[in-house]
Amino acid sequence: MYLLVDVKYLTENNKEDKKSFKKAKIKEKKGLNVAYDKNELGEFFPHLMKELSKKNQSMKINSVNYKIEQKDEDKNQIESIPNELINPGAIDFIRRCTKNEEAFEILDYLLKRSKLTLEEYNMYKKQIMKEGGLKELIEKSGGPKNPGYYINKYYKKDNED
Repeated sequence: MYLLVDVKYLTENNKEDKKSFKKAKIKEKKGLNVAYDKNELGEFFPHLMKELSKKNQSMKINSVNYKIEQKDEDKNQIESIPNELINPGAIDFIRRCTKNEEAFEILDYLLKRSKLTLEEYNMYKKQIMKEGGLKELIEKSGGPKNPGYYINKYYKKDNED
């Protein structure tokens, strides 16, 4: 039986390099992998050979790091969250309004924060200024968002499964 050993380790840590390389059989022309007879390797690395030859090769694990798995789960959860919840748009906010003044206040705020372009701002403002414009815009966009909208739409649906 032959085992492969990294040559760099042997040259850095073995004082008898010349003697060990005479016994070694180089498996690759590059010289990166070297094969040793099991008994000869036992002379150079007795503790390693003792560990490798044990029949019961087990190790007691005292703790587990779940942070890596948790990051993957968090990533999957974020991917499954609808964009409406992560990045609400102007319409999402306007759908909660009952008066034109509230809608204008939201539009002004979003424009000031650069969440809305000037063209979008003017388009929404014109539409809201029309007679019944706010109500029409809200109905066209899916209806008003009343308190508990997101819980009813997303949370309860997910937990009913």
